[in-house]
Amino acid sequence: GIFSDSANVSSFTPGVEHGWGMGIFWGPDNYEGGIFMASSVAGTSEVWDALVDSRVPGIVDHHGGCEHLRDLIGQGMKLESGELIWMTDCTPHEALPQKESGHRQFLRVVTPCVSHWYADHSTENPKVPLPFDVTVIQGSK
Repeated sequence: GIFSDSANVSSFTPGVEHGWGMGIFWGPDNYEGGIFMASSVAGTSEVWDALVDSRVPGIVDHHGGCEHLRDLIGQGMKLESGELIWMTDCTPHEALPQKESGHRQFLRVVTPCVSHWYADHSTENPKVPLPFDVTVIQGSK
């Protein structure tokens, strides 16, 4: 289903923003923070030109799910093979099944604004330690 990386999770401290890249678009080729995403197989990722405000009660579930917004946010854009996009952690996006079995490479680079690290779902960079103020969460989302 449709997902936003800006989750409203009950295990986080109330009133504190859950940062997962965040992201601000200042103008053409002028981005701050955010998430870069690409796939080697066309049509396996979809992204919407929309932002979901996770501060609105009930707009996303505790994992960032927002499938109930599908009819409200219009048609998404399916990524082409090798197409690199930038998005905020409030941008709705969805992983789609491959039409044919085969090898797929998926890349998601989350920039520095990270408050919580999901150890079971993210690959740690052995050359860059997590900052001291990042909360590591064990277990499946």
